[in-house]
Amino acid sequence: MRILVAGASGLIGREVVRVLAADGHAIRTFSRDPERAASLRAIGAHDVRVGDATAAGAWDGICDAIDVVVSSLGASVSPTAWGRRSYAAIDREANLALLDAAVRVGVRRFVYVGVHTEPAYADTAYVRAHRDVEDAVRASGLEHGFVRATGVHGTLLEMVDLAGRGIVPVFGDGSALTNPIHEADVAAAVGAAVAAPGSTEVDVGGPEQLTRRRIAELAFAARGARPRIVSLPVWMGKAMARAAGVVDRRLGDFLMFGVLVTTTVCVAPAAGERTLRASFEQYARSR
Repeated sequence: MRILVAGASGLIGREVVRVLAADGHAIRTFSRDPERAASLRAIGAHDVRVGDATAAGAWDGICDAIDVVVSSLGASVSPTAWGRRSYAAIDREANLALLDAAVRVGVRRFVYVGVHTEPAYADTAYVRAHRDVEDAVRASGLEHGFVRATGVHGTLLEMVDLAGRGIVPVFGDGSALTNPIHEADVAAAVGAAVAAPGSTEVDVGGPEQLTRRRIAELAFAARGARPRIVSLPVWMGKAMARAAGVVDRRLGDFLMFGVLVTTTVCVAPAAGERTLRASFEQYARSR
């Protein structure tokens, strides 16, 4: 099939390109960073396009001659990837504009990478943006596939850097369970959603359930260092989020989502075999 991958140079998008190219599809990509986009040709993209997904007219012609749209487009949730544009502006508005473009030219199927959600953080700006996109895709009449992932390994790697500096903070007592998933395993689920008949919706997590404190311990272990973990009270995290939101809405939204998601059980059905320990150790060796 002829497939557009939006957000193709991101953590998940790049792996999606690999999976779909290996399946023999013709891949067109759209992403913002020219340097990162250029490297997509080496992993199977045939038609590489660059642009700002939030700009007027960004999607003009991008869905022409496309059978399936796959979107992993969204603002980063990496702790250091700050930006002034809100999750609503990127995760919601950019994806809704892409959906409109897909509908106009008669794309058959729209596959969207969302977020696994638990009630405790369902009303955060980050989750609301994803939910709005899913609602719009359902209402569009297109066949769809939703792949909702727990936290991906790549967004947790900076904990290894923090461990190298000596201290890793954890909100609350660190006992909340989660099963983070490798982005390549998310991409495999996306590949299945592309090929599936009808409309499908799946939630995916990694093969092992870990407490937040255990994740921090694994970061230190990857560095060969003794764990030094600082527990921060939840009220402090929420206060920091509200204060940050006054001057930087996206930072405030990120911090509130981060506090709630890391102090809540966040476990999805297991997929793949890649462990967080292995990802941390590989990252530590590369540093």
